[in-house]
Amino acid sequence: MEFLAIERVVLSGLLGPAEIRALAATLGVRPTKALGQNFLHDANTIRRIVRVAGVSPGEVVVEIGPGLGSLTLGLLESGARVVAVEIDAVLAGALG
Repeated sequence: MEFLAIERVVLSGLLGPAEIRALAATLGVRPTKALGQNFLHDANTIRRIVRVAGVSPGEVVVEIGPGLGSLTLGLLESGARVVAVEIDAVLAGALG
């Protein structure tokens, strides 16, 4: 298996359920149990994860398995720099 790493340093809004469904449909992907995938879609949950993790602006965070990038966007919103490592080539390509 090939691991792909993507570094993002831009800020963006968070993805909601409609955006997640549309993006997944466009890419032709569905979460798979084999890869342990779950696509986060609740903005409050994402912000809570970032807050509880204590992520600070400028901090570098390594995210394993970013999927469609929901948590990635929350981390970027906090001012962190994110290095995302995705094993799924389709999702990695979309994040790039």
